[in-house]
Amino acid sequence: MDNFTVTLDAGESLLEGALKAGVSLAHDCGGKLACSTCCVEVREGGQLLSSPTDDELDMLERAGVAQDGARLACQATGSGEVVIGIARTEAPAHGKMLPVTLTADAAQFLAVQLAKQSGNAGVRLAVEPAGCSGLRHRIAPLDAVREDDVLFECSGVRVAVDPSSLPYVQGTTVRLVQEGLGAAPALR
Repeated sequence: MDNFTVTLDAGESLLEGALKAGVSLAHDCGGKLACSTCCVEVREGGQLLSSPTDDELDMLERAGVAQDGARLACQATGSGEVVIGIARTEAPAHGKMLPVTLTADAAQFLAVQLAKQSGNAGVRLAVEPAGCSGLRHRIAPLDAVREDDVLFECSGVRVAVDPSSLPYVQGTTVRLVQEGLGAAPALR
């Protein structure tokens, strides 16, 4: 966990103070209490901050980070010097290369979607910063295979993964998830 000292002006939120100080802190909902990506651990100066609201405590509990010192930076306001800790997101380590697989129905769904786009030979599976965990996966049509991509062939569908995403997605299975009247591939 990295520690940062943030100096808040009167009534300023920890999020505003951190961003002003150049701290890279995710805030996917723009500070509207709709996610928990701005979760920090208040190490020192917690008495200078507003008390957490029931809504903030509920959001911290749903995110699984309701321990002492946990705050949503968008909701904690105050003034003065506060030391916060921000968890690093480390890629998982694997002893050997684990394949990315598709279930039969996910492969069939993707093959049908790719057939609608002439010249598309597969999908790109990637991980990007966002969401409550700090990361989200993205499945998109494969425009081009890059030199450093790792390729998997799954039931006739080519899956390309860039090296920075590989530690997060290797060993996963892409399944078809039915939501309402639609279906979409998702990692499970």
